[in-house]
Amino acid sequence: MIGGAAYLILAVLLSGGIAFYLFNERARDMAEIDRRLSTIVVSGGRTVRHAIPVSVPGMFAPLLAQAQVEITTPTLRMLGGVAIALALLSLLLAGPVITLALIALVPMLALAALRHRARKRTDALIAALPHYIDSVRQLQAVGNSLSQALERALADAPDAVQSYFAPVARRLEMGAPVGDTMQQFAERLRIPEISMLAAAIRTNLRFGGSLSTVLRNLAQILRDRQNIKRELAAATSEAKVSSRVLIAMPIIAMIILVVPNPAYITFFTQDPRGQTQIMIALILQGCGILVLRRLMRLNF
Repeated sequence: MIGGAAYLILAVLLSGGIAFYLFNERARDMAEIDRRLSTIVVSGGRTVRHAIPVSVPGMFAPLLAQAQVEITTPTLRMLGGVAIALALLSLLLAGPVITLALIALVPMLALAALRHRARKRTDALIAALPHYIDSVRQLQAVGNSLSQALERALADAPDAVQSYFAPVARRLEMGAPVGDTMQQFAERLRIPEISMLAAAIRTNLRFGGSLSTVLRNLAQILRDRQNIKRELAAATSEAKVSSRVLIAMPIIAMIILVVPNPAYITFFTQDPRGQTQIMIALILQGCGILVLRRLMRLNF
């Protein structure tokens, strides 16, 4: 029964991939002229083509922006082809149950890696943001406009700030309004600290007041938030280690049982009862990981 359901799900996935490709052909044909106009750059008699990022669902767009990852059409095609080839190879070599488990596991691992990359990069940005705000405040105090201060402060800013704020600097160079540019930047990243900076700038531009004082207070608030985060990390480190041990224990126990007796795993791969048990175990393990991660998540 498990095998039949797995074959059915694999067939639906393959059919969905083929249907997506066929329906996407018409959209690509209609957008061919626009892509050529936007991707062809004439330089020294040569034409250089640049890949255009693919639009992604709204729930994943902030995560990709935080991780500074762009998914282009060639990359998406390559990943889709590799995924289908690996799924068919796993189906031939390991059977439908293992293939179905891999189809469910690989996206989860990819999402976890993407979140880890985003968290690492945004932490570096948030840590360097107070210094950048202080530089903007000092440049504005000596006579620079707000847009000039935002641009010129990037010269001495850390790499994390430069990489994230580079699109902001380009828009400001083209004459875009500072408030709208910062608001779009905050909506794209959806990082609380960036939203606070954008809200402070928009509020000051709309109602007036001393922007230098606002930026000084904001920089101090961000430093206080960093200190609180470090204290929380130190206070919850023991609980995090315990959760990781609980997550790893079933996997380690399975490895200890299988290594001295390889035939032990055949019950779970060939017998229908074992297949049912391994699917239930994987589902319960995944639910346990999600619950532990939710318990350890601290927002303030």
